[in-house]
Amino acid sequence: MALCDYTIDGQIGAKGKNGGVQTALSKDAGDIRVTIKRIDRYGERMIELLERIRNISHPNLSSVIEICSHEFDGSVYVVRQLIEGTDLKSIFTNKSIYRRVDEHKFIEAGCAILKALSTLHGSGIVHRDIKPSNIIIPHDDKTKPWEADFSKAILIDYEQCSPFPDNSGVRSSFALVYSPPEMLLKYNSLVGPWSDLFALSVMLFQLIMGKAPYTDCNPEILVNLQLTYPMKQPARMADDLFACLQRAAHKAAFRVPPRRMSQQEIEATLRAGISGRYQSAQEMLNDLSRVTEPFKKVSWITKVFGE
Repeated sequence: MALCDYTIDGQIGAKGKNGGVQTALSKDAGDIRVTIKRIDRYGERMIELLERIRNISHPNLSSVIEICSHEFDGSVYVVRQLIEGTDLKSIFTNKSIYRRVDEHKFIEAGCAILKALSTLHGSGIVHRDIKPSNIIIPHDDKTKPWEADFSKAILIDYEQCSPFPDNSGVRSSFALVYSPPEMLLKYNSLVGPWSDLFALSVMLFQLIMGKAPYTDCNPEILVNLQLTYPMKQPARMADDLFACLQRAAHKAAFRVPPRRMSQQEIEATLRAGISGRYQSAQEMLNDLSRVTEPFKKVSWITKVFGE
């Protein structure tokens, strides 16, 4: 099929550099609702990767229906079935919704995404863009987001995916708040399943605690925090939950700023950090699924004055 086989009928979110995500109806498949997104990394390598993803099936992974081209300008588009629901970013940023969500539900969503990642990684592919806006909690328009089944969370958006190990030398973008050191420093050959798990850990910390483990309005300071400083345990967070998140986001401290280090020393530091993380989604799932309470009992002083 080509793009002309779909009738565009809407827009999801604001338009970005690639025109945003559009909603459409399929003319030849019983009026199935779909989303259509133009991709800018559409060389043969990317198209081949998306075709591999198209053949992967998992209930917590959005299904790619097809990769099609525009009849006039030759642009390439990813078409997937529309998922009715609310993404985690919208849940987190809308305080009237967020305060109604039980923190256990975020753990359920994390476990669901780990199952999806286990399948994706098992196919030799890393997602590279784990963040709240790329995870949808499905529900119909009669169900409030906080009432939805978070164990059915669905991972979307494959445009940043890559095979691993990635020795292509292609410089890829990253999400600043969630990305691990190897992605921040663009050592793509070191990116693997452990990189997605790092991002998932930071995301879960943010959703459960109401703020990310590393925050600063200055991007350079934020990068330094993400590169070097370990995740700090909040007073309220349960020990078993923190142990899981901390291991997934493990990093080795740089003795000096990376710009003052040789490439070999940077790589050795990154490898040391990676070696301390979970090496597979299933490993992290085993620990996260055993967490029964996200918080522990704290003193009245902490309750009154905060952490």
